[in-house]
Amino acid sequence: MAETFCGKTCEGCPKKEILQCPGCKVGPGRQYGGDCELAQCVRGKGHETCESCTFRGNCGTLRGRDRIPDFRIRKIESEKQRNAAVAGIVPILGKWVWVLFWLVIPCTVAGLLANENFLSWAPGVYVAGKILQAVCAAVYGWILLKLTPADGAYRTAGICNLVTAVPYLLMAFLSDVEGSSLWTMLFTLPAVVVYLVAEYQECMAHSDVLTYADSILSQKWEQLWKWRIGTYVGLLGSVVLSWIIPLLGLLLMLASMIGLLVVSVLKYVYLYRTAKCFREYPL
Repeated sequence: MAETFCGKTCEGCPKKEILQCPGCKVGPGRQYGGDCELAQCVRGKGHETCESCTFRGNCGTLRGRDRIPDFRIRKIESEKQRNAAVAGIVPILGKWVWVLFWLVIPCTVAGLLANENFLSWAPGVYVAGKILQAVCAAVYGWILLKLTPADGAYRTAGICNLVTAVPYLLMAFLSDVEGSSLWTMLFTLPAVVVYLVAEYQECMAHSDVLTYADSILSQKWEQLWKWRIGTYVGLLGSVVLSWIIPLLGLLLMLASMIGLLVVSVLKYVYLYRTAKCFREYPL
């Protein structure tokens, strides 16, 4: 039986030592885990080697067999560069993304306490909730700034989170002022815009740093931002639609609120998976 699929001899391969190749059929050409395109083609067509294939005379893959070792060398070098790039930011990401994940608890509590319903019958609870929201936003922003060495987008996200802490404080201290609902609306609109910018920058930063470590999770962070902006567009559309068709507007608002809840849960799941990825990343 031939020692290779394409007809080359292992002993005559100048790249064998560089690649530390144990041989074609037990190395790159092995059935499971091998990356040789020629081997896959031969097996797929039910041949032992390329010699028994009727298309071998016009096969571009077979003609390029001498370039396969060079391709494998470039692939190995690329993986080394990737690992070197990721290794420099792994400790930072593993530590601070894990802290971001645990901030979920105080952020959730703050959101519940800062509900507008508390303003009328328990203003003290509402004020405490707004102050806690401000503190959480500031801490979240500070942690994102700590992640700046890993990706520049974290800086923008961190600054935006720090900015959103200001409206929360203002709404807390102006809650007992006459016309507070108007002040709340004035502060809420710009705060939402800044918040969305922060969310976008954070999602893109997570996506960028995961490009080499976990490409699937990286794509999910990009998709998460699209879902996030989609829910806010749905909320805005429900307000407009409620003026025309109240029932449809209410249904759209309900669907958007559910979507917003799902997106928030997914974000926390992705934060956990991102932190776990870098905490367990092999260096």
